[in-house]
Amino acid sequence: MDKQMAGELMKKLIGYTKYYGVVNIQGSRQGVTRFANSEISQNVNQSDLSVALTLYDGKKEATCRTNVLDDEGLKQLVKDTENLLTVTPKGEFDPMPWKPFAAPEIDNDKQLSTVYNAKGRVEAVKTGVESLEADFTAAGALILEKKIAAYGNSDSVNGGDIFFAELDNVQFNTVVTNTTTGADGGAECLSHKAGGLDISKGFSQAQRKSALGANPTTLDGGEYTVILSPQAVGDLVFYLTWSLNAKRIMDGLSFCDGTAATVGAIPIFGENISIYDDINDPRVFPWYFDYEGCKRQPIPLIEKGVVKNILHDSKTFWLMEGIGELTGHAYSNKGLGGFALHTVMTGGETSQEAMIKSTKKGLLVSELHYTNFVNPRALQLTGLTRNGTFLIEDGEIAGAVSTMRFTQSLLEAFNNVEALSKELTVINNGGWAAVVPAAKIGRFCFP
Repeated sequence: MDKQMAGELMKKLIGYTKYYGVVNIQGSRQGVTRFANSEISQNVNQSDLSVALTLYDGKKEATCRTNVLDDEGLKQLVKDTENLLTVTPKGEFDPMPWKPFAAPEIDNDKQLSTVYNAKGRVEAVKTGVESLEADFTAAGALILEKKIAAYGNSDSVNGGDIFFAELDNVQFNTVVTNTTTGADGGAECLSHKAGGLDISKGFSQAQRKSALGANPTTLDGGEYTVILSPQAVGDLVFYLTWSLNAKRIMDGLSFCDGTAATVGAIPIFGENISIYDDINDPRVFPWYFDYEGCKRQPIPLIEKGVVKNILHDSKTFWLMEGIGELTGHAYSNKGLGGFALHTVMTGGETSQEAMIKSTKKGLLVSELHYTNFVNPRALQLTGLTRNGTFLIEDGEIAGAVSTMRFTQSLLEAFNNVEALSKELTVINNGGWAAVVPAAKIGRFCFP
């Protein structure tokens, strides 16, 4: 689908109904190369495209979605939405007035689809697998993706004034296993630039972790100084930014209540914690408009430990009576709040290697998984380590450590950050790019 096709589809939908309408199109096309036991197991193309129609009758609102995009499917979508609208109770507010703006076109790297076409992906995986030593085997995936989105409404569609975006990116992940010891090591990377992905380095890093992972020691629970890789830091930062979602705040599922006690004045985290949603950072994936057709703006989320903004869509903004601002962060149907897609965390003045050398006793954690909230109001998370956890003694890696469960409040953890790396790493944040450092954190709890 291109912009012209999206505009024609929207014009049909708006023309089929007498009501004020909003149309959202979302989808993706992927070329996927999966491998296991150091052999390619799948090399396929897949696509998914759906259309959501929202209709308004005064303060009544109804939304339906379809992936049947022929004329009959579109007419059925309108019929279903109009039927739903007739039985929907009167809502609380009128449709948000649309404020048109000049959304920049995404400057996609034209080389990306050539370098990582089916043949290119196979060659990249083949080269990486062949670089492994004899006792190691690899599994994972290399994915070329085109994200697609479009927005239009009754005010804009007839004039051909719609928003349309295509974003090309490539994502890689692997787990390398030592076939003798069974130890695993992982790596991942992603980029929207053809030269931004170092797959060979990913295989090398994963093999090194796997080699170091032999004969793991089981440690007792307790509080440990931890050095978290950027991937592990990114996992925690995701839950922190998610807690700034206005819907979670309204539902009492956040450490933040939206008042001056938690927004804009009082430091809640350490002064070395600053996190932004910055669409202008060249390392993230630019997405210039949100689900409601609003301009996405760069904003500070946390500056020197102080929460600066919460993330809204129009409905949560209205329900919270203007607390915060509308900054273009709506991600789905109204009322679900806003989400950060361009997360950037500032770093420090050291390196991950220097953090290890400065640690008398602690843990180096490569990845976290199965992470989830235990107590969202206390920002308390639990999860497991995987694919490379190591004991540090006297500034050196002393050996591997078996999988450990952590249960930790981020309110405490991000007040105990002793160091952040100067180098920032682009990590996978649910298919979007986030930029984060490695971190040294004291008194991290493994119960």
